[in-house]
Amino acid sequence: MKAVLNQDIHENMPEMLPVIPTMDIVVFPHMIVPLLVLDEKIINGIQEALKGSKLVFVLATKKQIDNQDAIGTKDLYNVGTIASVMRLIKIPEGGVKILIQGLTKAHSKNIVTKNEQLHATIEKIEPIEIENKQEAAALIKNIKSVTEKMAVNGNAFTPDFHLILAKMNDPDKIADFILSHLNLSVDEAQELLECACKQRMLRILFEHLNKEMEVSQMQEKIRSDARESMNKSQKEFYLREQLRVIKKELGEDDVQEIEEMRKKLEKMPLAQEVKKEVTRQLSRLERTAPDSMEATVTRNYLEWIFSLPWNKCTEDNLDISHAKKILDEDHFGLKDIKDRILDFISIRNLKQDCFTPILCFVGPPGTGKTSLGKSIAKSLGRNYSRLSLGGVKDEAEIRGHRRTYVGAMPGRLIQAIRKAGSCNPLIVIDELDKIGADFRGDPSAAMLEVLDPQQNKTFYDNYLGVPFDLSKVMFVATANTIDTISGPLRDRMEIIELSGYTIEEKLQIARKYLVSKAINDAGLKNADVILSDKVLDDVIINYTKESGVRQLERYIKKLCSKTARSLVENNKSVTFSIKNLDHYLGPRKFLEEETIHHDQIGISNGLAWTPFGGQMISIEAILMQGKGKLTLTGQLGSVMKESAQAAMSYARAHANELGIPQKTFTHYDLHIHVPAGAVPKDGPSAGITMLTSILSALTQRPINAKYAMTGELNLRGEVMPIGGVKEKILAAKRNKMLHVILPLKNKSDLVGIEDIAKDIDVIWVNHADEVLKRVLLPLKHKKGSGKATA
Repeated sequence: MKAVLNQDIHENMPEMLPVIPTMDIVVFPHMIVPLLVLDEKIINGIQEALKGSKLVFVLATKKQIDNQDAIGTKDLYNVGTIASVMRLIKIPEGGVKILIQGLTKAHSKNIVTKNEQLHATIEKIEPIEIENKQEAAALIKNIKSVTEKMAVNGNAFTPDFHLILAKMNDPDKIADFILSHLNLSVDEAQELLECACKQRMLRILFEHLNKEMEVSQMQEKIRSDARESMNKSQKEFYLREQLRVIKKELGEDDVQEIEEMRKKLEKMPLAQEVKKEVTRQLSRLERTAPDSMEATVTRNYLEWIFSLPWNKCTEDNLDISHAKKILDEDHFGLKDIKDRILDFISIRNLKQDCFTPILCFVGPPGTGKTSLGKSIAKSLGRNYSRLSLGGVKDEAEIRGHRRTYVGAMPGRLIQAIRKAGSCNPLIVIDELDKIGADFRGDPSAAMLEVLDPQQNKTFYDNYLGVPFDLSKVMFVATANTIDTISGPLRDRMEIIELSGYTIEEKLQIARKYLVSKAINDAGLKNADVILSDKVLDDVIINYTKESGVRQLERYIKKLCSKTARSLVENNKSVTFSIKNLDHYLGPRKFLEEETIHHDQIGISNGLAWTPFGGQMISIEAILMQGKGKLTLTGQLGSVMKESAQAAMSYARAHANELGIPQKTFTHYDLHIHVPAGAVPKDGPSAGITMLTSILSALTQRPINAKYAMTGELNLRGEVMPIGGVKEKILAAKRNKMLHVILPLKNKSDLVGIEDIAKDIDVIWVNHADEVLKRVLLPLKHKKGSGKATA
């Protein structure tokens, strides 16, 4: 039928046809295209054609033109397509829609305006036959292969397109069929339309198909990548939705959790600066993926903020009688500390916002410093927390780590506040004197802010990043010595010294506290264990030699454990006595030294202070032939060596008064030794003791062993004040000294603690002569003896 139609066209085609300009499309032969026509003049031309041959001449415009009325003959290409109008439909809004079919190519000889309509005088273009049929066949085969690949991949062509194309063999029809499905620009399509050579047209078409295939492959790659990314995102979204539903069912929904945090924040009495920071962190948490590391860090930070007791205070128990009762029940003695706590409670009764003291208990181990802090908290009705700073060398332990570090945490103080559960607890800072320092900072410098009432109102922890008020906290620090505590830190604390206990005090502590506690820990009853005062006294004197009661407590527990074993094995209790005590506790460790209580030449009893309490030391001097050399041994410090030299100078200066020949200092050497050579010793308080030993060796007069002494000596013979008076008196009593010689200027140190001087004769001296008159005994003449040795 098409062949007949083409034959009719060739035979009956008019010389002049109405022109239909197209803007976005080039119509090829055999192509069926719908067109929308709005211009009345073109519509009139179409209707005129329908009355006759139904043929029109379709020409493409060279450029995009908004107004069809402005189209001129110069705006149209010369080569177009003769098309048959198959159908015309009028549109209610105006204009018509026509369906045309391209028939053959034609060239416009002339375009004229007839009755305000464009008409073209046309001449049919005859195609140039293919010269090289083998090349044409190869091109057709390649074209079919490319279109097949594109059709299989679903790019540009459908699978049906390839089936139709496979049945075609005519190059014209193949080219026109493919062109009707290709998306070409107007210029590219017009170039193919004007190509009269079939072989060249196939070659250009093959190039366009290759380009189209490359573009299609690139598009497919982009779509594939986008699909994979989308699938991954969809999978992640799906899993997150499932996780959100699961969390919601478990009551762990993140959104709900954040809302609860916001409500809690509104109710909390926080400062504006803190609220602003917490709100910022909540907003940040909302924008962060729930499973990310940053969300975990932010959530941990918010948990710390909400768990701290901001302005949550406990009410102090201001009943003085109650506080006194609690303190007396838990600790024996310690009058100074108890008075200070009762003074604070009295002031708090009169003024609620009074200054909270910062106390520092200094004393030997085992004297109850740490447990005393817990008793103070109990008497005041405050929450209690304890942190030990022994060996701490990192400043971040006090101020906390910045949140940028993995595993960052607040400092120990904030942790203690959280553990206590209130903003006004009593915090015991244990072992303050054992803080270290290295390249990570000095923790004692960070403690300056903590223990300063003017600064700790806005204590800044690096982890929290907001100020926290520590002014309501009652700090109680403990230390064995204040020598290693920096001066600025000591200045911020009220230092209260705890000396060691006397034998009588230890006996009372054992009777009232230690025995009952040991019986309870061993699962016994009071009737099962009988410990008399004589037994306890023997344990205190011969098994322990300490300022505190820690070792005494261990021995009492050991006796209770022996009783428990006897009850289990033999079903009977044990009666302890002085005779059988060594059977259960082993041999006595601190037997009375005979030499201390024997009058000897050159050996004097001195008293020393140590961080563990007072201690008795012996200073020995011996005279030997030589050249006046002074030898000092016993691992003595520089201060103690200078004390020995000062004592020697005093002895030489007063040799005539003391009856010492001057040749003794040039013909004899003097050796001074302090036993326990492995223990370092230093300090000026042994000056008077060394002078006594030196003069005893030089004069051969024995020293009265019933005396123990301490005091610094200057070159004028004056006895200067020393420290640790209470500890030294206790050491003298432990060693059963009858008399103790102390500097007169230290007499005020016994005010308030006169009880410790009970059962010992305290002698106050101002000059060395007063000491020598008492301790140097008359010269003992021994037959046949020359210079005596100690």
